[in-house]
Amino acid sequence: MNIIEFIQISSVIFGTVLAAPLIVSKKVKKRVIGLLAIITGSILAMIVQFYSGLYYFLFASGFWLINSFIALKKIHKSKRRKI
Repeated sequence: MNIIEFIQISSVIFGTVLAAPLIVSKKVKKRVIGLLAIITGSILAMIVQFYSGLYYFLFASGFWLINSFIALKKIHKSKRRKI
């Protein structure tokens, strides 16, 4: 098993297996951890896609990456308003 296969498996684990149950949680801390897992999985997927020459798929991973950052920003804003 080479490093690209390891990165690809890690992107699936972080981006899907770990993130999916955490994103739907009612607790904010778990949602934040889920969003961070999606960010990690998206970055790892982008590395694999770039290495493999799948440049069009970079946009899909970038979409998830940007949306995760936007969601984290909204959570941060809502926490500041409560304080």
